[in-house]
Amino acid sequence: MTIKYALASLLFAAAMATAQAQETIKIGGLLETSGPLASLGQPGLDGAMLAVEQINAKGGIAGRKLELVNLNTEGDNTKSVTAAKRLLEQSDVVGLVGPMNSGSSYAIIDTVQRASTAMISNGGSRGIVLPPQDKKWIFLSPLTDVLVQSVMMADMKQRGVKNVALLHADSPFGTSGRDQLEKNAASFGMTIVAQQAYGNDDKDMTPQLTKIRSANPDAVIVWATGPGQAIAVKNYRQLGLTAPLYLSHAANDFNFLRLAGGAADDILIPSSKIYVTDSLKDGDPQKAVLSSFVRDYQAKYGKPPATFAGNAYDAVNMIAEAIRKVGPDRTKIRDAIEGLKDYVGVTAVYSYGADDHFGAKADSVVLLTVKDGKFALAH
Repeated sequence: MTIKYALASLLFAAAMATAQAQETIKIGGLLETSGPLASLGQPGLDGAMLAVEQINAKGGIAGRKLELVNLNTEGDNTKSVTAAKRLLEQSDVVGLVGPMNSGSSYAIIDTVQRASTAMISNGGSRGIVLPPQDKKWIFLSPLTDVLVQSVMMADMKQRGVKNVALLHADSPFGTSGRDQLEKNAASFGMTIVAQQAYGNDDKDMTPQLTKIRSANPDAVIVWATGPGQAIAVKNYRQLGLTAPLYLSHAANDFNFLRLAGGAADDILIPSSKIYVTDSLKDGDPQKAVLSSFVRDYQAKYGKPPATFAGNAYDAVNMIAEAIRKVGPDRTKIRDAIEGLKDYVGVTAVYSYGADDHFGAKADSVVLLTVKDGKFALAH
């Protein structure tokens, strides 16, 4: 009996060890794959799933497979909170890949903070992680509004722009961009001479742009996400405005090109480098990573990746990198993300810190234009 018992115990222990080795490490996703922001969330989910597939193809993390559990939030703030609670309380996730939109990211901050679980948000507003001492568990993967605006306004300064006008969406992303422009325009020698806003359901921005035209600005900025950007650009052309037109980094999207059509030609967009990989210098630290990502994404999905795919791809990979270093421990993962330095991603080269939960470095941004319906380097 003793020998049989010992043998049984050994077999049970071996079985348990095997089962434990086969258990997946779960990361939660809050990517909106339907609703008004599906054009952001679906590419995000595609990028995230590609990252998981690649990690698992290389043996996972310490012999364990990675699993992404995504709940579609539909871009709705209330549904985002419900989904976040469900993932954090019921799904045993060790980290979160946050929503693509700023509004939903703001909505779930308290839930994530209370759960003491790291989230890398894909929203573009700085306020999502500010102040970092009060939002210890929240990080960003996209380029931020201040980062891309610095590139945008540097280009304006080179062009001799003094007076600018702003049309923004009445959304957290739009108002955050407005606030940062108001704060920083003077440091580039510029004055905002007109400001107009539009609602997410507006189908015509002609009245706002007519008022902007009367201010006779040297350049115009449209700061928004979603289909409204394309409507604004079309209305801009219809009114015959000729001043340089700048859009936010949310416009570096194939869906925008499709909706705007020929009206998009010659606009200027601060962006990640994802659409101009072949134009990068060989010494660019992101070129190899970007080339591999674009190739693998195209092979898997049969189409080139949008910038949003790169955001979520980076978020998954950075959480996975933290797990490799410290194991699937929620607290240690947070600390490991904050400790990442010079991490070369698709969207940016990232270096986080206790006072910097943005991560992305300024030299990760390029200025794009549109030529014949395609993105190209502006300079």
